Amino acid sequence: MTAEQPAVPMTVGTGDRAALDRLLGVAEMGWLVARVRGRIIDCGGEPLRGVVHLKEATAEQRSAAMRLVGRPKRAGTALRVDLADVEQILRRGPWPDGLADAVETLTGPVVDGRAEREGEAAAWDIARDVLAPAAAKFPGLPAWWDAWCSAGGLKRAARAEAGRTGATPSAAVGAVLVSMLAAVLELLPAHEEPLAILARKAVGDAHALDASRPLGRLCVSVIRAAFPPDEAVSDGESSPRDIWAAAGVVLSNLASTVLCLGVPGASLADSVIISEPSRTATAISLEAMRVARMPVLLTLDQVRSGGVQALPQGSVIHVCENPTVVEVVANSWARTKAEAGTPGAEGPVLVCTSGQPSTAVVELLRTLAGDGAETRYHGDFDWAGLRIARSLSAHVKWMPWRYTDADYRAALHDGKPSLRLAGKPAESPWDPKLALAMAESGLALEEEAVADLLAKDVLAANSCAGP
Repeated sequence: MTAEQPAVPMTVGTGDRAALDRLLGVAEMGWLVARVRGRIIDCGGEPLRGVVHLKEATAEQRSAAMRLVGRPKRAGTALRVDLADVEQILRRGPWPDGLADAVETLTGPVVDGRAEREGEAAAWDIARDVLAPAAAKFPGLPAWWDAWCSAGGLKRAARAEAGRTGATPSAAVGAVLVSMLAAVLELLPAHEEPLAILARKAVGDAHALDASRPLGRLCVSVIRAAFPPDEAVSDGESSPRDIWAAAGVVLSNLASTVLCLGVPGASLADSVIISEPSRTATAISLEAMRVARMPVLLTLDQVRSGGVQALPQGSVIHVCENPTVVEVVANSWARTKAEAGTPGAEGPVLVCTSGQPSTAVVELLRTLAGDGAETRYHGDFDWAGLRIARSLSAHVKWMPWRYTDADYRAALHDGKPSLRLAGKPAESPWDPKLALAMAESGLALEEEAVADLLAKDVLAANSCAGP
């Protein structure tokens, strides 16, 4: 289409918005406006050139086009509009700033999507690189961090933080998160620092590293990469407690606990009773509970108080995974006749990991075995149970306690209740045949299924010689 007759007076001056609305602002010219918007970025501010086409135009669209550029040379339903002609008409007439400005006036600014995407990507790169100085002191962490961010990890964390605070998800939110993460890494490794104290030191908020906060979850992911677990447990899922512990941080000295039975209290001299009240309280409590044949839940502070007595060489420490076993053993022990109901009576020692072993569990076992006592372990015959056993072996040396291929097969043969195995398979280095047998049968045996048998073992061991 060519401009045989201009549709508006050739007046030069400020833009005539009313005329522009009549020419390009009508619905019938929407197709042309849309085509022009798609070319504005590429024109680089220069007058638009080229031809746009519309097949099967309606009579109204043809009439609207004629009002702008004149009657077409050819009849038919297709429209052909030369943008150079439109530029000339607008610049000499109602809109001196040209076609691109006219379209943006009618429909809003055209955003350079590519430039916007490049700018956003650059902003995320800047946010990512905030961690570089702090990450450099941990071998392997910079490469892991870059890969994690490239996979969208930082963006997901920023969205979660924006959702918590009511902000708009952006690279700026991500940069703030990373700066706080860097402040945490600068303080690691710590030396048995409570998590809340670390959070207060790093970012001024004692709850900032809680598991409910995006920053807390982000730190767990990064710290696991900075302090990788021992190869013996690398195929399992470490708990947040274990991950923080590897960096010298405890979730809480009160939150880290260990369930136990029959643990002896340390001997107390008069000077100790006066000068070390925490050791005294722990030792007296342990002896009282041992004589009562009752389980006790120790905190990490109590384990570290010095109030726990190491077992002599030749003694046995039994370790189970599930609290039910402790309950069964305690009930069985309470039913037996007590030859001596005073401190010094012999009895069993049983420690429960309650799933993944806590810092309190590990330190209690190390204390009890400090003089050469043997540690024996039993857990669930499932993949998670094998991982828990491997996790414990990374911290404490133990021997299997009815936890071998032969024991598993015997329990199945005896008709013990079983479930279908689920999850990712694991290994059993203390007896490689065990994992193979479990995979072959596809059955899991919970520790509770053999609790009575375990109780007989514990009580028969008579493992704790009294002070």
